[in-house]
Amino acid sequence: MQKIILALALSSLTSVTANATTWVATCNDGKALQYVQTVKGDGFLYLMVNKEFYQAARLTQTVDGDTTICGAVLANVPAATSPLTQVCINKSRQTISLKYQDPHAAGGTKDVGEFCAASVILRATNLSTH
Repeated sequence: MQKIILALALSSLTSVTANATTWVATCNDGKALQYVQTVKGDGFLYLMVNKEFYQAARLTQTVDGDTTICGAVLANVPAATSPLTQVCINKSRQTISLKYQDPHAAGGTKDVGEFCAASVILRATNLSTH
């Protein structure tokens, strides 16, 4: 019986399906921006030009909370430092905001400003590995 259980456990390791959540926020107040961030995955910033979205930057996740997720543009995160600027989605306030940390300010003070009112949706994403 133990051999059967061990065999079943080992066979389940060969193919794993993980569920992740992807946050999608699109400005709905006239600004042409969309931010898409997969939890523990890639993020992308899109700008709208002529009624189509185009990828403008790739982001790495910096914050994962119950109501907020943030990311920083990969080139904006020097090694072993905090990112200077982060883009954040707040699902309870339905906003996209920007955080800025002045690298010369004492105590790592951050300014947070709302960029736009947004429609925020969370999608389940299935990530398969073999």
